[in-house]
Amino acid sequence: MATSQPNEGSRWNFSHGFLNEFQSSRLDLETQIQQATRSRTTSKEILDSLNVQLAKLSKTVVDATGSLPNYDQRNCETQLKELERSLDTLRKASFPTSKFAFKRKAKETPQLQKEAVVLALDDVAPTSTPVAPTLSSCSGKLILPKDLPDLETVSSELRSELSLIDLDGCVLNLIEAKQYEISALHLRNVKNSILLLPSLEGSIILHDLSNCVIVVRCHQLRMHTSKDIDVYLSIQSNPTIEHCSSIRFGPYPSILPLASGFKQKLDVVVQDFSHIQSTPSPNWTSMPSGYGEDFWQLITSGGSLDVKQMLAQALPMNSNSINQ
Repeated sequence: MATSQPNEGSRWNFSHGFLNEFQSSRLDLETQIQQATRSRTTSKEILDSLNVQLAKLSKTVVDATGSLPNYDQRNCETQLKELERSLDTLRKASFPTSKFAFKRKAKETPQLQKEAVVLALDDVAPTSTPVAPTLSSCSGKLILPKDLPDLETVSSELRSELSLIDLDGCVLNLIEAKQYEISALHLRNVKNSILLLPSLEGSIILHDLSNCVIVVRCHQLRMHTSKDIDVYLSIQSNPTIEHCSSIRFGPYPSILPLASGFKQKLDVVVQDFSHIQSTPSPNWTSMPSGYGEDFWQLITSGGSLDVKQMLAQALPMNSNSINQ
């Protein structure tokens, strides 16, 4: 048994790094496809670039076969299939074979030709591109489970994922989001917000966050390019950070509901991939015992605090926050 430990550790490290890179690349490619779909004027050069990116991403998954856990391998393959379908829909909408030629007659005026092209585009208008449930572009709002996307509009393969993108000055309380059985949660470009997230059996991946409070129970947590974050965490593995600064970790607030049967990992050690040294990382610290309990007591007691008041009391960078 002792000889298998290095191999298992090496496999975990590879899987961890691979999934970080894969999810980052997938989200970027998915965003590009969505933007191209909305523009309705996608050039061949853009389509070629998207095809190349998808091919490279697919190759990385093929090359990683055997080195990833079976669940992660299947999850990556499912997400690639969704990207392929989205890109195929975009391709057909942008270059709909020869419909234009049959719509035009030899002696039509330029205006009639233009109208024929418009009609042809209407004939091949694409259906909505299948994407994971996404909540985006919110500012200064209280966000509850009822505000999440309707699952009936989401492809069944992607209902276990949730993406939260471009949030600013929000208080998001999804602890009781029972309509979702989430195994993967992705956050990108979120700032000045309090995020009470649902329990999940899989991983949460965080990109480009600043001045936020996060409360989550999960199996894995990976944070990239973020700063000034307070994380209240219940986790079964060691969280990892990379290119981050001023990150503080504390235990999941005891006053908040936590899914039954979940065993808290004691003595959580944060792995900082930007500080691979024997000395302690300067990029993260632990919160003092009992830190923030007064604030969570106020939140759960049904107090009359509005969004601005909650942010003023809790955010790491606020002068009158609980961190002072």
